[in-house]
Amino acid sequence: MIDTIPDIHTLTPQQHINKKEVILIGSDHRGYDLKILIREHLVKEGYDVMDVGTHNKDRCDYPDVAKQLVKTMDHKKGILICGSGFGMSITANRMKGIHAVVPRTVEECRTARQHGNVNVLCIGNDFTSDVESVKIVDTFLNTDSFATDEDSRYSQRIRMIDDE
Repeated sequence: MIDTIPDIHTLTPQQHINKKEVILIGSDHRGYDLKILIREHLVKEGYDVMDVGTHNKDRCDYPDVAKQLVKTMDHKKGILICGSGFGMSITANRMKGIHAVVPRTVEECRTARQHGNVNVLCIGNDFTSDVESVKIVDTFLNTDSFATDEDSRYSQRIRMIDDE
């Protein structure tokens, strides 16, 4: 079971010391070390980071972490890390409005953000090096979506996914 965390809306303005957006991050036990590395990188880059767990290397179930992140997102971006990335992605994508992917390269990540308006990045710790993971995270956070124009073909496709 993951530790309970405060809801992001309960944080005071003084707790938001950085000027960039709030990024949510979570991992299971297999992604814990990479999560810490990425969290520290994000703070250095000026992001406020909300860690939804796990908060230690004890075995935990990735669905609990993914659901906690999605429940807390409120139109923010999230990063989930587990052994393969697939379990987190499958769980997150079951929630309405979530578009989660597991890119293995910077180019895959860029394309996913541009074409799919991806809002949750899932990383497989067992398949992606620390260096490549940080590059993928930076790409995720710094690539704009083509789907911001409501009339674009990308927005239309995303609506097709979201509107059942």
